[in-house]
Amino acid sequence: MRILLTGPSGFLGSALVRFWAERGHELTLIARPSSCLDRLQDLLAAVKVMRASTPDELAAVVREAMPDAIVHTACSYGRKGESALDVMDANIRLGVSLLQAILERMSLDDTPPTLFLNTGTVLEPRVSLYALSKSQFSAWGTTLAASTPQRLKFIDIRLQQMYGPGDDDSKFITQVIEACRQNKPRLALTEGEQLRDFIHIDDVVQAYDRILELRDQFATSDAIDVGSGEAVTIRSFVEMVRQLAGAETVLDFGAVQYRANEAMLCAADTARLRRLGWNPTVPLADGIRQLINSGR
Repeated sequence: MRILLTGPSGFLGSALVRFWAERGHELTLIARPSSCLDRLQDLLAAVKVMRASTPDELAAVVREAMPDAIVHTACSYGRKGESALDVMDANIRLGVSLLQAILERMSLDDTPPTLFLNTGTVLEPRVSLYALSKSQFSAWGTTLAASTPQRLKFIDIRLQQMYGPGDDDSKFITQVIEACRQNKPRLALTEGEQLRDFIHIDDVVQAYDRILELRDQFATSDAIDVGSGEAVTIRSFVEMVRQLAGAETVLDFGAVQYRANEAMLCAADTARLRRLGWNPTVPLADGIRQLINSGR
C-alpha cells in the first residue's frame, strides 16, 4: 500500500513508519524543512522523505506520492512556546491543505477514495488551544468527507494517553518516570484525581494497522477510540511508578494547581476496536517497568 505519513519525526509517527516499513508498504514521509529525523536514521534509505510546509508544496507531494492512505500524526501541543498561530498552523492548516490536495486529485473516475487516518484528541475544546484546534480539524475532515465521499474517507482516531520508550521529554509520563528512576527528592504534582487511560505505543501501532487493514468496514466519515479501555487516577499511576522504580521520591500531591478546564475523566470505549480483532497486549505495570529499565 502507498502510505503518505505526516509527523515522521515524532514519537507516534516514527513508530508507525518503522512498523509499516518492515511490512513492505511504500512510504512517503512529509517533514518540515527543519524537522530532525534521528529516530528513523537507520530507515531513511527504505522510505521517501519529502520536505514541505506550504499548501502548494504539500499538494505537490500528494500528486507525486498518489497515496492510497494519508496517516496524519503531525501536531503541536503548544508546550514549547509556540504561538497560537503556530498551533493553528500545525493542527489545522497542514491537515486542511492535505485534504484540499486530495480533493483536487485528477483521474477521479478510476481512483478510489483516499483514506485519511487522522490522529484526533479526546480532550474537550475548552481544555487548551491544542484540543481546540485538533477538534476543529476533525470537524473539517468529517464535513469534507461527508460532502465528497467519492474522493475522501476520513477516520478520526480518538487517541488516549500514549506512552513508551523514546517518548518526548516534555511529556508528563516521561517526566514522572525519569524523576523516580533518578530517585529525585521531590516531585510536585496536582491532587492527582484525574482519571486517564494509558496505552502503550506498541498497542497504538497495532490499532492503527488494524484500522488501516479493515478500512472498508468504516463509514465515509467515521471515528474510533484507541486506548486501553481502563482509566486509573494520576495519583495511582505516579505511585505505581515510584514503587516499581524502588524510589524514595516524595510525591507532593496538591503542590500544583489543576490547569483551567482540567479534564477529569478520559477513557476509551474499546468495544468497536475489539470487535475488529484488536486487543491491548501491554499491561500498564509492564509498560512502566520497560520505561524504567530502558533509562538505565
